[in-house]
Amino acid sequence: MVKKTAPNVDNFSESESRRFELITQIQIFHKEGCSVAEISRRLGKSMPTIKKYLTGDPKILCRINKGSIISQYTSLIIQYIIDGKTQTEIVNELRKHGYNNTDSNARQYVRNIAASYQLELKKHNASDQSTKTKTGSTSNKFDYITRAGIFQYLWMNGDLTSEHRRYIWEKYPLLYELECCIKEFRDIYSSKNMPKLYLFIEKNSRSTIREISSFAVGLEKDIAAVESAVASDLSNGFVEGTNNKLKMIKRTMYGRCSRQLLAIKMMPKNG
Repeated sequence: MVKKTAPNVDNFSESESRRFELITQIQIFHKEGCSVAEISRRLGKSMPTIKKYLTGDPKILCRINKGSIISQYTSLIIQYIIDGKTQTEIVNELRKHGYNNTDSNARQYVRNIAASYQLELKKHNASDQSTKTKTGSTSNKFDYITRAGIFQYLWMNGDLTSEHRRYIWEKYPLLYELECCIKEFRDIYSSKNMPKLYLFIEKNSRSTIREISSFAVGLEKDIAAVESAVASDLSNGFVEGTNNKLKMIKRTMYGRCSRQLLAIKMMPKNG
């Protein structure tokens, strides 16, 4: 394992030595209970600069090269990877040790270290199985369900394992209420049952989920059209589709030539 070695002050450049003394003095004042404004006044430095150096190892913080700053934590990163920490957890730990560069740089460095030392970097997971797919887990490494997988299940009758379903519904009970709402609304149209429509509106207008209650209230406001949609097999979908095509042509032709050209584009071809 690579050991973390602190840089020697004697190896500092002139500017790094001055920065080392400044950071040391800032942290001494901070430990004495001085405020950021007071430290700024005493040292003649800006408050953002003071805040930047309040915590962390001065020997690391004074380094000019940002790449060398993250490299100081190589052995620590290796140990965190071996301990099974995720990238986010590792970055958070590095910040406790004085790392103050961007998270994206730190994550990239962690991935590079894992690849260089052939270490397995842990990812967030719900339990202990499966590799990544678009909608969820399928094999033996991590077990999880993606957001797309939940949408696929709710709206498109996608597959969802009983383990995933039980875990998600217990952790996010609002999703269970949403699933019931979707199934009840679809059942209204499949059975063409008008009383179920009225019960649905009455029940869901009092829902604790704002979006569901708003949807139910909207149905009640336009109840005549909703009743017709439930009771009748007729649909104006064809008309709406044709209107949509005409409006799209109108928008794409906006500002181009004359009304005659627009009329020609909208007319059906002969033959």
